[in-house]
Amino acid sequence: MPWVHKIHTASIKRRGILPWAVALLLFAASLAARILLEPVLAGMKFLTFHPAIVAATLLCGWLQGVFVLSLSALAAWYLFLEPASSFQLTDSPSVGALVAFLLVGGFNIVLVAALRETIRRVELAKAVQETLFRELQHRVANNLQLVVALLRNAQRNLRNPVVAAETLSDAESRILAMSELHRRLHDGLAYVNGLEPLLREMLGHAFHDLPVKVTVDVSGAADLSIDQMTAMTLLVNEAALNAAKHVFSKGLGTRFDVALSKNEKGHLHLVIKDDGPGMAGAQETESSSLGMGIMEAFATQLGGSLEVAPGAGTALSVEFAHE
Repeated sequence: MPWVHKIHTASIKRRGILPWAVALLLFAASLAARILLEPVLAGMKFLTFHPAIVAATLLCGWLQGVFVLSLSALAAWYLFLEPASSFQLTDSPSVGALVAFLLVGGFNIVLVAALRETIRRVELAKAVQETLFRELQHRVANNLQLVVALLRNAQRNLRNPVVAAETLSDAESRILAMSELHRRLHDGLAYVNGLEPLLREMLGHAFHDLPVKVTVDVSGAADLSIDQMTAMTLLVNEAALNAAKHVFSKGLGTRFDVALSKNEKGHLHLVIKDDGPGMAGAQETESSSLGMGIMEAFATQLGGSLEVAPGAGTALSVEFAHE
């Protein structure tokens, strides 16, 4: 309901002493109304206090609702229950009326507080959905540009039918792999257990039955946005597919390591490494060049640039700032 949303939006802006002042004002108004209407409400000792309790809980919070309930019970007990102007209770109807008021007032507080919490959760879910939708639009736009780059790369090889066919086939398989991985990554439960289980699952699919020892250490992933986690997962997936095709399927290596850490600058540092022959020892092909171009695109989406570290094996690294 729009009016409930507006009230909740106004209530979350109240901090410090203001909600207590509002609650006290509501109690004072209800007490004044009860005193003024004494001739009419003689048999209804607590009637005017219930709206104040509900309003205080809705506008200020459950603590303020309990505050108004307590003040209302004390005021009604002292002023309107027999004997008046004292805190003595000499008859069971008065005791029953006071207990009933406390129970009904407490139930109203619980009910309204639950309504506030439900509205808060709905607002939070709405904000998350809007953020995810914007990130998804951004991701789709980036990857459509990547598809265009793949097709342009294939177009350059049209004069060689064999190479062109291989390049188009490779581009098709990569686009399908990205599409499937995107479905997995944009599942609402994709990151519920963190990034590491997702990466291990993805690497298991990439390497199939190949004898590869995988190590994953992404303890710094807590600083990543969903957008960055998606780009990083796609980058690691592309590196794994390249390593599976050019290293592990040929028996040239057995290890694949992924590590994410924070460096002395406060930036995040992603390193993806295998123990194959390395870039210097590998034959440059259209397929490997295509894979490198894709990984460079994902590194750019992360907010950094892809670097190839010297030494044994292939070590790819990206330094970027967390969002």
